[in-house]
Formats: sequence, structure tokens, C-alpha cells
Amino acid sequence: MVFVMLALGSVTCAPAAADKKADTEKRSEHDCLVHGYRFRHGEVFSVPGFSHCIRYRCLHGGWDVYTGACEVDGQCHTVGSTFMSDCTMYKCERTNNHYQATNIQTMCKDANGACRREYETFPYVINGRRYNRCQCIVSSGGYIRYSCGSK
Repeated sequence: MVFVMLALGSVTCAPAAADKKADTEKRSEHDCLVHGYRFRHGEVFSVPGFSHCIRYRCLHGGWDVYTGACEVDGQCHTVGSTFMSDCTMYKCERTNNHYQATNIQTMCKDANGACRREYETFPYVINGRRYNRCQCIVSSGGYIRYSCGSK
């Protein structure tokens, strides 16, 4: 699972007036340049190569977050929402202008791919061998350990 947080480095305003003459497109002194991309004053945009879940607005040569969400597995999740991804429950949280999906519950995957709670008994396959009486223990770091009884 990959979490993407956007931390833009330097962002500059449109080039000086001398550079405008060489440009065939009409520019405004209020345009924004962000990572080599130019956006017009008032335009709402996302930065190519970064999370599409965070949108910015260009204002007077500067920019600020317009809307944001957490991106997990290519999906956008609104701030405050909880959601499941691969047997893990997350909550989307915003701190300053950083959006992060925080793990709030890790579950175990049984032999059929279903999510199971910690200490629940279920079938599980270890090294190609199926066990019908397994349980899992989830550590505080989210590490899952399986314990299986007889076949």
C-alpha cells in the first residue's frame, strides 16, 4: 500500500515581464508556476505526478489547497471518512495541508480472502497446507501473526 503526501517545494510566480515577450501565449502577472506547470489566476488544478485527490487554486501568483482528500490505491477518500482496503480500516485525516489515511483497525485474511477479526477462528493456508482452526494476533504496529491448530 502506498500513501502519498504532497509537500510542494518551491513555487514561483509567472516569469518577469522580459520573459513574457518570448512567450507566444498571453500570460498574466497573476499566473502560478508549480513544478514547471503554469496555471491561470483563479484556476483550480491538481499537480501532474502528485495526488489527484488534492486540488489547488491559483490566486495572484500564489496557490493554496482548494479541496483535499486521502488517496489510497488510487481512490480518493474525504476527510473524516473511514474505509476498508485489504482488510485494514483507515480514517482520512488532515493535518495542516497534509492528507493521510491512518490505520485504525487491522483484520486478518482467511483462506477464502475474507476479512476476519483478531482471535476469531477461521481456515487459513500455510505453505500450501490448509488448516481449519486458525486465529490471528495483530501487534500494535499492524503486524499479523497466525496461529493454527490441527488440520
